[in-house]
Amino acid sequence: MAEERETSADLFAIPNFWRSSRFLDQDKAANPLFSPNLEISGSSFQFLPFGNQDKPLNSLKRPLQEEGQTSFFRLPPVLREAALSDEPQLSDDLFSDGIGSAGNGKKGESPADLDDEEDYWLTLDDAEPKTPEYKSWEAFNPTAHHGPSDVVFISEAGPVAFDALITEIPDDGTEPVPDILDNALYYACLLGLAQGRSSVLFSWDSEKGSFVKTAPHLKISGVSVQLIQGMDQLCLDCGNAVKALGIFSESAYFESPTPTSVALAKVVDQLVLAVQTEVAARSKAVRSILQLQSVVMPAHAILTYFHTLSNKLAQEKTEEGMLSCLFREAQAVEYQGGLLPEVTCEVLRLASKPWIEFVEEWIGLKNEEGAPISKTGSGKSFVKVADKMWIDDHGFELEEPDFFLDEDRMPSFVPQDIARSIFDTGRNLRFLKEHHPDHFLSKRNVVALTKPPKLEWQFSWDAITLLEMRVNEYKAAVTRLVQNAASGDQFSTRPSTTHEPNEYKLTYFGKSEEEVAAAVLASINQLAQPLDNHESDDELTTMLHNRLYSTSDQPTNKEEGFNPHWSLVPLLSFGSLVDTQSKLVNDECMKLLLGPHKLRVHTNLMRQYFLLGNGMLCSRLSHALFDPDLESAERKAGVAFSGGVMGLRLGGRDTWPPASSELRLALMGVLSDCYEPPAGEDSDGQEEEATGTGKSMLSRTYSSDLPGDLSFAVRDLTSEEINKCMDPDGLEALDFLRLSYKAPSGLQYIMTPLVLLKYDRINKHLLRILRMLYVVNHLSRDVQLLARRTRLSNATIRFCTEANHFVSKMAAYFFDSGITTIWNQFEEWLDSIEAEFLGTRAGSDGHGADDSASVEQTGSGTSHPSSNSKNKKSCCSPDLVSDKQSHCLDEIMSALFLRKRQTPVLKLLEEIFTVILRFARLMRSHNTNNKKPATTTTTTSSTSKKGKSKEQATSKDGEYAADSPESLYAMFRKNVEVFLTVCKGLGEKAAAAASKNKGYGHGHGNGNVLGKRVGESLAEMIPLALDMMGYYEGEKRRYQG
Repeated sequence: MAEERETSADLFAIPNFWRSSRFLDQDKAANPLFSPNLEISGSSFQFLPFGNQDKPLNSLKRPLQEEGQTSFFRLPPVLREAALSDEPQLSDDLFSDGIGSAGNGKKGESPADLDDEEDYWLTLDDAEPKTPEYKSWEAFNPTAHHGPSDVVFISEAGPVAFDALITEIPDDGTEPVPDILDNALYYACLLGLAQGRSSVLFSWDSEKGSFVKTAPHLKISGVSVQLIQGMDQLCLDCGNAVKALGIFSESAYFESPTPTSVALAKVVDQLVLAVQTEVAARSKAVRSILQLQSVVMPAHAILTYFHTLSNKLAQEKTEEGMLSCLFREAQAVEYQGGLLPEVTCEVLRLASKPWIEFVEEWIGLKNEEGAPISKTGSGKSFVKVADKMWIDDHGFELEEPDFFLDEDRMPSFVPQDIARSIFDTGRNLRFLKEHHPDHFLSKRNVVALTKPPKLEWQFSWDAITLLEMRVNEYKAAVTRLVQNAASGDQFSTRPSTTHEPNEYKLTYFGKSEEEVAAAVLASINQLAQPLDNHESDDELTTMLHNRLYSTSDQPTNKEEGFNPHWSLVPLLSFGSLVDTQSKLVNDECMKLLLGPHKLRVHTNLMRQYFLLGNGMLCSRLSHALFDPDLESAERKAGVAFSGGVMGLRLGGRDTWPPASSELRLALMGVLSDCYEPPAGEDSDGQEEEATGTGKSMLSRTYSSDLPGDLSFAVRDLTSEEINKCMDPDGLEALDFLRLSYKAPSGLQYIMTPLVLLKYDRINKHLLRILRMLYVVNHLSRDVQLLARRTRLSNATIRFCTEANHFVSKMAAYFFDSGITTIWNQFEEWLDSIEAEFLGTRAGSDGHGADDSASVEQTGSGTSHPSSNSKNKKSCCSPDLVSDKQSHCLDEIMSALFLRKRQTPVLKLLEEIFTVILRFARLMRSHNTNNKKPATTTTTTSSTSKKGKSKEQATSKDGEYAADSPESLYAMFRKNVEVFLTVCKGLGEKAAAAASKNKGYGHGHGNGNVLGKRVGESLAEMIPLALDMMGYYEGEKRRYQG
């Protein structure tokens, strides 16, 4: 039994641990206190062992004292109960074994048996102190803790345990058990799929347009099937996006390629290539599925977004549609965070380059490449070349080729005012290149000399501020060129011929053999160098390379809250540079129009001739057309011309209209003899040489050199209008006669066909007024002559007086209020413009000085432009001048009742004039035949009239036969009363409209004189001039015959 007890294993016993020191054995009897086993009053105590302190408490054994025993080392009852409650509950067998082994170690072992064992008391002095360690979560390594007691979750037990657990989970049997594949192989296939490449496990299905998994029931060890499916779908989306973007870029090259679509396809290729490069660079370090997810997720966010964007862009068929869609998407993605907003902005910048480069070429910020845009071509982008159709308010049409702004081809993010400024600037620049090729803005090297800033997107305030500084520098450079050109300094237009410092010139003449050999060796050495790679990475590739997987907080150019809103980005990016270029081009155009092209000379010509502002012209023209005392220019058989002054004698002849030879003879010299050059026009000393008759001699000298080749011509008429012209007593007798004017090539943008058509209609109406003035003036003479021979009725005398009053007052209103007042406002505005751009004093041509013109008087009495006006010129352009002139003519036409909406008023006025002409014919027939009106008209109607058909003559004679002074006067009174009522209504309506629309129109600087609608408001002056005392009002005062 003893041997069996000695050989049995004691799990909780440490061999020879309680061996005492040999020095203590000598004095054991003398010093029992130092014995390792104390026996005090029948109780025993055993030291707790040192050593392996990592063992659990239940592995340490000590004898338990019985309650009945008393000892010096016995614990108090309270502490003993606390110790027993805190100590783990161990089984009775363990306690009994521990007690037994402890007893054996205390009594059964002899000192001789422990001599060869290690002494733990002596080795304590040699123990090395433990080095303190820094404890942190980052340094925590789960693999350092092993053992069954360290496992908390099943996933920590390793992939084998996790796979076993997954296998033990019961299922319904519908899903097959997946095969387990090597992790590295599966990760490689997923990474290839994320880059859009086929592999062993994934292949491209062209019919489905997607990647498909060749073996769907596969998984890797340690991962659930659901997680594998999620990773498969994540990588599948990336691969499909890469394939779709590749198809999108390829289709842009083959299906109706445009510069914008090709640029967008190139950007997409760069983006996909950059993402693929970054994914491939990090695929080698993938060792777990979490690392795989961290590599694929950033690429997935970029690729899937642009896949969706490409589907939207594919629906757009035009360049401007693509840019507008891209701008809207960039605006929508602004607040998503991460790298995506910056990537989208960069894609917008790169895709917009072709369109922006065309804008730069159009407005002169970049030299044109290829064939320049001209009116003979088909246009490009938003610039359309087509036949311009001019249609007035009566439906007359004229056509000529011109540049058009195609607003549908302009991207939606460009503001309308910026779009119009871009188009007008380019058109005015073509005017300079066409008519002034030697101008410095027309030369190709102006871009190299001035170095204008690039027109590009700016998304931050810092970039916008820098752009403003560069725009100011460019403006200063162009201003210096303008000053040098004005002072006569010529700048070089030849290309630079400077050589690079490292350029080797193989010249042999004049050099020694050693120098030639050294040059050849240097050239060979240079040619042996590898070619430089000038294709640096673009900003998009650099951004993706540096920021796609970056976790550090790097400063970006899109800091939320500190950048302009997207609605302001186009205006701030393009507005300042476009406005500056527009002002520079427009200023030079205005200087050329007012200077070499002599705009003021042509506007003065239109005032003199078309608006009958020349008194001598009115007198000469009236006599040449209406005076019956002049010699007839009609050819008669056997009758020679006497050589006197000839005229058409309208009203004193029965044949009408005159032949073309009569027109030439009667109107010869009328235009040239009456021309008055404006003040300041260079006459080359002609006026000083011709003393007394300087203007006449000057006009005769330049009789065939009037501005615009001004001359008389025959108007194109319809058959109905021709029939009306054949009646010499009708109001339309002179409608065939018109003035012919051809605008010079430099003034075609100012004197447009529509403007000339308005001048022609006004001149046609004024010729009728001029004829009515001549008729009523001679009507008084005819009535006085008739009164000497016969007694006149009261109606005849009243009609003569009232007709004279009516026509004279209406003529005064038309010429003074309707034309002069409105035209003077336009002339004052032109004076201010001329003073601003040319430095001449406004009002020097006799139209009055504009107080608002920037001209200062010095102490010596000379004038010079103020410095403020030079630094702050108002924005003026040829289009503005054309608009002002057109607006002026519209107001004149409104005052003369020539607008389409005023047609009933004009017809009423023409009826009054027709009644007056019939009365004048009646009085003339009385003086000619000295007979009663009925007899006279009957006799006259029997006369054969050349130029009329028999039916027309019969119808007219029948109409005139019923005329009498009383009936004509009644018709006249009735029409005048209606006309006055209508004019009062027009005046009241215009006054009400003026009170509602105060501040209407847009002027130029201080010359806002054409901003009011003064044409219709002048109609209220007609009742005041015609019927101040209320003569035509009321039935009681109406003449009853």
